[in-house]
Amino acid sequence: MTYRLPPLAGLRAFEAAARHMSFKRAADELCVTAGAVSQHVRTLEEALGVELFRRLARSIELTAAGHKYLPPVSAAFEMISEATETSAPALRGWKLRVGIAPALQKLDLPAVSGLLSRKTHEQVIGVGMADDPAQVAEGRVHALLRLSDKSCGGLHIERIALRSGDERMRTVLVTRPGLAGCRQHRTLVKMLHGGR
Repeated sequence: MTYRLPPLAGLRAFEAAARHMSFKRAADELCVTAGAVSQHVRTLEEALGVELFRRLARSIELTAAGHKYLPPVSAAFEMISEATETSAPALRGWKLRVGIAPALQKLDLPAVSGLLSRKTHEQVIGVGMADDPAQVAEGRVHALLRLSDKSCGGLHIERIALRSGDERMRTVLVTRPGLAGCRQHRTLVKMLHGGR
């Protein structure tokens, strides 16, 4: 049986851009340029014969067709990811190691405490470490939660407001580009946004 599939690079670019609502952040995740993401999406749109994004002056937004197309594409990538982890012994049990900067370790932030206790989620492990993005770039940890985005060139940056009681503290999650957007990274971001 032959499957009629659109360009897979276009699907990846579309899904990442729609999740981030940014070609630039999708590019950071996929380790390509924003122009490459835009071109992959354009090729996908031409193959499908529909426009998936409205390209505005400084942002993008999903069209009605894009909104309709995104859930099944995301679900398909999730199924492929699960199948890969199930089938590939080297990937089973892989955990995302997240460094927690000292300044955040001292604060009463439930999300940080949960990460450091290593009881929050089986796919993510928090470790206390120096506030040094080079540790991410060199592969000592997969991500680093810190207060600043300085010295993070070439790394994926995501700004996250962590809850502390009724207040929110602005933090930065710095991740190796090839890992940004993987299932464990998405789990981590969801946990941090939810304060769990």
